[in-house]
Amino acid sequence: MKKLTLTFCALIALFIAGPATHADGPENYAGKKEVMQPAPPVCDLYRAHEWDLSIWGAFAFAADTGRFDFDRTRESGGDLEIDPFDPDEDVRTTEISGNGPCGKPTCEPANDNPNERVNLGQLSKNELFARDNTWGGGVDVKYFWSKYFGAGLEGLGLAAKTNFAGGGLGTLTARYPFGRFAPYVTGGLGFIDGGATLYEFFNEKHDYVNGFVTGEKPEFLTEDPVYNHHVRALGQIGVGLEFRVTCHIGLMADFTWNFVFGQENHEDKISTITEQGTRTTTASGTIITSSVVINKAHNVKPGHGSDHQDFGMARFGVTFSY
Repeated sequence: MKKLTLTFCALIALFIAGPATHADGPENYAGKKEVMQPAPPVCDLYRAHEWDLSIWGAFAFAADTGRFDFDRTRESGGDLEIDPFDPDEDVRTTEISGNGPCGKPTCEPANDNPNERVNLGQLSKNELFARDNTWGGGVDVKYFWSKYFGAGLEGLGLAAKTNFAGGGLGTLTARYPFGRFAPYVTGGLGFIDGGATLYEFFNEKHDYVNGFVTGEKPEFLTEDPVYNHHVRALGQIGVGLEFRVTCHIGLMADFTWNFVFGQENHEDKISTITEQGTRTTTASGTIITSSVVINKAHNVKPGHGSDHQDFGMARFGVTFSY
């Protein structure tokens, strides 16, 4: 009975003394107490004195869309109704006693009746992309001197038809961060160069044999860009939203409207093309009659300026923040 009582008392004492022995925490192998480190603080997603690098792709669309109409119908003989030459008479050599130098009674000297190419006028209403919309991309660098305001530089490039349009801007941005999101407004001023306008061209291409036209002269229309070779001013305003995935990586999407201006506008000019040749009639190589043939056509000389070049741009990209 005494042994049972002593055992019971020892267990109670051990139960009470055990927690007190380790109340100050466990000891490591050297007999020193282990110190618990506090959790690291959560980083600020949007900060003052922050550098941002954004890389983005863009879908751009023109303010002036569509095309001007041109007559593409043909006469019964296959020639285009829109043939600009008036009168449209081919130079000919007619041999009344046999075949002419081309092997046929009627020939057209190649040197007097060259291939024809005439600019009929502007086709695309937009004068930057030479089409209604296109793709592009760019990069911008911003420095936020406070959590809410920053300034930066932006470079952009757009794939105008068979030509490149590119430029750069200085920008100002105001944002309002909350949580991982930061809606923002942006604006900028800079320059743009390149691009093109689409024009309609009339073409008549001859087939030649021994220096003479065989009589085959297919007429056709082509749509060809005329490049812009002058720098214009570029203004930009836009709104967007950024989402920070981590403290240093974010996703951005915005919409900007871009104004092209500053270049003196010069309208298309009309010039006259004159083709002159001689129509002859021969017999056994001897000239019997001869008359001058004069054909005239109006050709468009493209102008240049800043009109009809404004465009919208939807951008999507990634931002690296430091």
